[in-house]
Amino acid sequence: MTRFRKSLVGALIVAAGCKGEEPQKRAPPSVAAAAAVETKKSDPLEDLASAAFSKWAALYYLRKEVSLDRAAWPGEEPELDFRKETGNAIVVHHESGRHENPLEVLTKGAAFKLFHLEDDPYRLAQAAGSFTSKPEEKAKYRVDKYKPALEHIVRAKYAVYVVAKVQQPQLDSPSTRSFSPGKLEGAGVLYEIESKKLLGGFSIEARNSDKVDVRSGAYTGQEHDSVLHDFENNAREALWKALQARFPSARLPTIVYLDSKED
Repeated sequence: MTRFRKSLVGALIVAAGCKGEEPQKRAPPSVAAAAAVETKKSDPLEDLASAAFSKWAALYYLRKEVSLDRAAWPGEEPELDFRKETGNAIVVHHESGRHENPLEVLTKGAAFKLFHLEDDPYRLAQAAGSFTSKPEEKAKYRVDKYKPALEHIVRAKYAVYVVAKVQQPQLDSPSTRSFSPGKLEGAGVLYEIESKKLLGGFSIEARNSDKVDVRSGAYTGQEHDSVLHDFENNAREALWKALQARFPSARLPTIVYLDSKED
């Protein structure tokens, strides 16, 4: 009992001694941490990707209003520049790089595309900003290599929608190197993006060359890629030729790909 009383008295003395002292203040955050909070800035490429995705969304919904009524196409001719570094206009082919049935990639190989991703602001903006993609997937496209194309779509005032039926080329017999040619038949329709104003249109037709140089042995599927590469080149040339005929003052890019494979 005596030992318990001493402990109790000691505790009371300590409590009494502490009475009147101010509560201990929480230590302020470190200067480094405070500075980090104050100076934290968003990633410029992340902001650019977000702005590009917003423009992609506007283009995505506008494509549903595209008019294929040739009689309704007006004859206006705005100043158009499709060059990546200075352009105010882009090409939108929503189906590029994708099969109607995703499983067809297993039987038909890579899907037709008008442009590789670095030259396709519409596809790139979706890849860099999609809400359904994982952060690490989007991060692959938020790099300096793709910055010019993202800036292009943000800057764009006009869009040519390519609405076409595309039949992909197919190898008939690898041993004889025969193939069924690819075909593209459709139209390019120009819109002012913000106002959704229809400005004009033109027809597009393209197919494979009669003869295609096919290299073999470098990798599996190279024969198919060679035929697809030829078809994509011809379709791109047909697009630019038809666009230039309809809009003679349009400034066009110079794009050369060595093969159909994207980086």
